[in-house]
Amino acid sequence: MRISLTGLAALALACGSSLAVAEDCAAPCIGYTVTGELQDDLVLRTDAPGDRYNDLVPAIDAEVFVAPFDHLKLFAAVTHETVLDRPPGALPRLADFGLYTTELYAEIEFEPLKWRIGKFDPVFGLAAGELTGLHATDLVGNYDLNERLGGEMSISFEALGLSQAMTASLFTMDRTLLSGSLPASRGRTTLASGGAGNTQGLSSLALALDSCAGAKPGNCYSDGDFGTRLAVRHQSAGFATEDQIDAGVMPHDELGFLAAATARFGLSEDTTLRLLGEAAYFQNFEGGADDALTGTLSAALERGPMTYAATYSLQENLIAGAPDTLEHQLDLTATYAFGEEASFAGEQWSLSGGYSYSLNADNEESHAVGLRLTVELDGKIGGPAEPPSSANSAPAAGEPDTATAGEPDEGGPDEGGVE
Repeated sequence: MRISLTGLAALALACGSSLAVAEDCAAPCIGYTVTGELQDDLVLRTDAPGDRYNDLVPAIDAEVFVAPFDHLKLFAAVTHETVLDRPPGALPRLADFGLYTTELYAEIEFEPLKWRIGKFDPVFGLAAGELTGLHATDLVGNYDLNERLGGEMSISFEALGLSQAMTASLFTMDRTLLSGSLPASRGRTTLASGGAGNTQGLSSLALALDSCAGAKPGNCYSDGDFGTRLAVRHQSAGFATEDQIDAGVMPHDELGFLAAATARFGLSEDTTLRLLGEAAYFQNFEGGADDALTGTLSAALERGPMTYAATYSLQENLIAGAPDTLEHQLDLTATYAFGEEASFAGEQWSLSGGYSYSLNADNEESHAVGLRLTVELDGKIGGPAEPPSSANSAPAAGEPDTATAGEPDEGGPDEGGVE
């Protein structure tokens, strides 16, 4: 099975041109989002031998959900990208690409409760899902929870003047056929693969509390005025990984704690500043003998079609019986959103350029510049008809204009659902 950026985009365009944010799709309907990216990185200088190269990285992500009736959604997400290792600087070959499933679950919602059952990304870190710099998530992605199999329950409520959501996830590593890829194989996960959380049964747990002022917690970074996330996780030890076997390390249970905060400031009618900070501590990080302490700070200035983002991440590896090591990541990215004038069928185009600096645990540093072209298309098929807009009707004499009365100021928070 082969899939290309052009082919998938054409398929999405053929699905229909009635576009809407997927969360606005009411049953019965189908919602979809297709994102294509083409990123090219040029390493300018590095202290790691053999690491001077040009790296071209194409990828496609597609998400679709089916809402057959109220309270139920069936959700699937797939990624098509290179899954095989290639020499530094080598162009990707068609044989290097594989298509794999990142999420496949059923979502049941009876407000204020929501359940997810299947393969999904449990709620834990915030930065990895919100930051959009070219390499802004290279370090924070190391502790993100991805492709787990299990169940999750969340409850939404109001407290202390804030919108709140408490989420509990029970999971294990996905070891089904969905952990592989086709036609190129990334290798199927098995118990013998080892790693934290890779055990029989649902033996790992994550708890998260989200709070937000000005929006629902799931949309707090984009729409809220201020928000926080407090999270804890426990991942049971699996079999030893190949690296642990080579180092003679016994696997351990992992325990992690995380705190994150976001803030949004409207500086003018078309200028917004978004701030994000996240810190985490892990005992027996990734099931090994060492602990880890991480921190991330990010600021994004949105001005018209331009977004300027700066992100700095630090990871301190607390090595048992040896000197500690540090890892640094700095990302500076500017993004231009082309807008409707560059759209052919409702898709959204953007171009990002940036600089990144990294220093790994072996004290090897690198400097790189990169470009990324992104196209995104989302829409719906079916759903109830839109009600007629009252904006087209003039108010009767003496009555308030309901088209504008009670409307929030431009740039105010939008409604959204809890992730």
